[in-house]
Amino acid sequence: MVKTSKAVRILGLLVATAVACAGAPPPAPRRSAPPAPRIPLAAVLAAVRKAPSIRALPAGSTPSPATAGADVGFDSDKCEAGPDADRLDACVFGDPASSTKVVLYGDSHAGMWLPALAETARRRHWQLRFFGKPACPAVRLTVWNQQQGRPFAACDRFRAYAEGQILAERPGLVLVASESYAQEASRGVPLTADGWRAGLTETLSTLRRSGARVVVIGETPVLDESAPDCLAAHPADVAACVTTEQAATERVWNAADQAAARATGSGYVSVLPWLCTAVCTPVIGDVLVYRNRFQLTATYSRLLNEVLERELGGAAAG
Repeated sequence: MVKTSKAVRILGLLVATAVACAGAPPPAPRRSAPPAPRIPLAAVLAAVRKAPSIRALPAGSTPSPATAGADVGFDSDKCEAGPDADRLDACVFGDPASSTKVVLYGDSHAGMWLPALAETARRRHWQLRFFGKPACPAVRLTVWNQQQGRPFAACDRFRAYAEGQILAERPGLVLVASESYAQEASRGVPLTADGWRAGLTETLSTLRRSGARVVVIGETPVLDESAPDCLAAHPADVAACVTTEQAATERVWNAADQAAARATGSGYVSVLPWLCTAVCTPVIGDVLVYRNRFQLTATYSRLLNEVLERELGGAAAG
């Protein structure tokens, strides 16, 4: 009998059983960098439904609360533009020689999907290029740099550079993801959902001129507290670290994202079902889902490679 791989066990016996029932092939012989399991949607949704019943942090959870904050999954120093940088050669994942060109574009909320998309790029022989700059959303608006206390002009310049590169490269698919939570137009003045929608509509319209199919990956809900910090303080009471779905989704502008996608004939992928039921939990199966309040761990992102790939296939424009 073939032993269930550690990667599949990561979402617990429920997911492993669902994968087996779906007729998935047994895991290949272990390699130095094994591919992530292809967990079907039904198994992911079952694990999400079961998550609110988790009472204590499971032994051997991965990543641990102590390491979750650093669980990024790629070389962010190399692949993301720094605070003052206005251009950076795109990092390439998958098959660099492939004629199937895919671009992931946005801020750190785009980067958090790289672990999942890199799995698909390797499997599908995509040439996956990443244009990313933290705190710089792919929205045609000047945002306030809250760390430096000034308008984020370097973000505007990076956005113009990245979009110029995408238009020149003419990929077949462009994926856009950005953080809408707590963005400001100036010191202490929050951006509005309407302004966000208008700015994203401009961005998507520009990207559509490349001839690519453009898809917006929806925002992750935002927890009340940093998941690793809360779980470290309450390892025997995971329920102390959950956030209601209503509160978690009110903090982001998925409706504005979806409206901009609809207005430009772009696709839209909602990630909410992969994370929440009536509540959003910091642990699903044996996995810590969040590395802070709003970004996924690379471990959980990687395990969503199959469901994200399927959604991208079905996120038809219009």
